[in-house]
Amino acid sequence: MDIAKDLQQHYREFDVAERILLSGHSHQAWPDVAKQGVLDCFNDAAKHIDDKWELAFEKAERVRAFYRLTMHEPNGQVVLGQSTHELILRFLSDLNCFKAKKNTQIKIVTTDGEFHSIRRQLERLKELNIHIEVVPTQPSESLVERIIEKLDRSTDAVMLSAVFFATSQIFKKVGQVASAAKSLSIPCLVDVYHATNVIEFDLANWQLQHAFIVGGGYKYCQAGEGNCFMRIPQGYDGSPIITGWFAEFEALNQKAHRVSYGKGQSAFSGSTYDPASHYRAAAVFEFFDQQDLSVARLAKLNRQQITRLWQGIESLNIANKILAFPRHNIQDNAGFLSLTTPKAAEWVKRLKARGIQTDSRGDQLRLGPAPYVSNEQIDNALNEIEQVAGYF
Repeated sequence: MDIAKDLQQHYREFDVAERILLSGHSHQAWPDVAKQGVLDCFNDAAKHIDDKWELAFEKAERVRAFYRLTMHEPNGQVVLGQSTHELILRFLSDLNCFKAKKNTQIKIVTTDGEFHSIRRQLERLKELNIHIEVVPTQPSESLVERIIEKLDRSTDAVMLSAVFFATSQIFKKVGQVASAAKSLSIPCLVDVYHATNVIEFDLANWQLQHAFIVGGGYKYCQAGEGNCFMRIPQGYDGSPIITGWFAEFEALNQKAHRVSYGKGQSAFSGSTYDPASHYRAAAVFEFFDQQDLSVARLAKLNRQQITRLWQGIESLNIANKILAFPRHNIQDNAGFLSLTTPKAAEWVKRLKARGIQTDSRGDQLRLGPAPYVSNEQIDNALNEIEQVAGYF
């Protein structure tokens, strides 16, 4: 049974039945109910004016509940943001090294496989004489040991991913890094954008109970822009320098003699925002419930699709110099297939001309299925890939 055939009727606005969208790792199509969510936001604003916020906050809580569910932490502390970058900034601004003078150089450990939100910000900090220790992700077999080796009492933070955005490789031992950081009282932030809602991600099983977790809904959650989140470790009360007035909701009616903060997730809250994104996401997540699209079911479906792509391309016998498979095996692969080619951008262009949406990062051609992509569409894509290979 091909579940995609049944789902396609719910994505008519995005015309998923007539387009081969192997861009699910970048931007998944929204189900039609998302449109009604946006309209509901407009209607509530028109009807309730400033009193709309009570309804908007209900939608925000629905979004938080969804993210908690994906992490198997029903009572987790989750703050929402328009982008992962704004949440990363709040994390960074809460580090003690930025709030009090430090006698040694500020040191942050990361990898060379991080998405631009982390990479660019840390590169800029490096220009300001902050020591950014970048650990190569390859060879992956020794990655965890090499990261832990860089951690010491002078380290101020470690920031890394559960799935690397260019290669789709799952960093299954990221929890060992988080545990090592915890033993040295080092704050640890883990980017789970490419894990959320596409692979099983249980905080306890991943040993990430003490870590900050950042991710979003633009990709595998079909929620569109403006639906990012950061999970705060249980019992942690922060005081980030970059702070919005929502962080003092609990004390708004009190005369403050100093900047006050709420507890847990509240301390990292932002300020006035456009609630349309949460209305849209809440409608999508309700649709997921109705269609029984649980994380477990979506993860199983994605694995089947990745396997079909992987084995299908293997059967084409395309030379490695034209299209090379990942260094990792399929069991360590997340929600998309990343193939190495010096002509990645040209591949994207030629596949697009044949009606197939993909993308590239450097020399990585990325193919990302989605729940609404049928087996027939994947097979059609394989045929086109074989044809395009002839140009190289």
